[in-house]
Amino acid sequence: IIDNNKQFWQYCKTTTPVQGLSAATCVALVLHIYLLCETYLLQTNHKTAMIKRKGCIDFCLLGFFLYLLGSMSFVEAVEFTFDLADGAEDCFYEEIKHNTSAYLEFQVSAGGQLDVDVTLKNPKGDIIYEQQKATFDSHQFVADISGVYQACFSNKFSTFSHKFVYVDFQVGEEPALPGVDEHATVLTQMETSSQSIHKSLNDILDAQTHHRLREAQGRKRAEELNERVMWWSCAETAAVLTIGIIQILVLRNFFTDRKPNQRYSRL
Repeated sequence: IIDNNKQFWQYCKTTTPVQGLSAATCVALVLHIYLLCETYLLQTNHKTAMIKRKGCIDFCLLGFFLYLLGSMSFVEAVEFTFDLADGAEDCFYEEIKHNTSAYLEFQVSAGGQLDVDVTLKNPKGDIIYEQQKATFDSHQFVADISGVYQACFSNKFSTFSHKFVYVDFQVGEEPALPGVDEHATVLTQMETSSQSIHKSLNDILDAQTHHRLREAQGRKRAEELNERVMWWSCAETAAVLTIGIIQILVLRNFFTDRKPNQRYSRL
């Protein structure tokens, strides 16, 4: 039984959840193999069963851990937020193969007038996308040549304000769900529902990201407005107190009696 299932582990340990079998499928097959082993071992003597049972458990655990290691080494996209200093320019690089689609999205969440210069260049140095003082935008393209593409964000026009910029850089199309491409016929209702749920979850993740950016942007504006109102209120309070003290001193001077010699000395 173990020999007949070795080819499964050779496939499972070299694939990822988006390329082949999902984690739940691998776990289910591990349990299935183990139950088959137990059924076979029940027909043997006790001493031989103990040795073979230990080997079966070790084999199942080894295959499952190999699958987990393989599933950690697959990355499709990068999504991050960075601090762009005033008068600075930061560039990011991504290797893209020929005829591979890519998607770049950015948004300035805080800082100054919420604007930044964006330039996207191919490996030859040709500009394929450019925006001047943009707050947010997205661009999708297909790589005409293989190589390292460069995305630069510039804040050189700003002297005092630094910016917080959100970037989402995706390369390649999202692979189909595990096992979907293996069918030559139409999809079943379960597979269609799974694809619909998968797409809806991706849309929810994108919506959550954009709502977090809007929330951070609104919170930053509210904090800046609160700080301005506080300092303006402090200045008004200080001005009112100063004017009140001056008025009291002036009125007090009006009702203060002077000595006769002080009056004649002025005359």
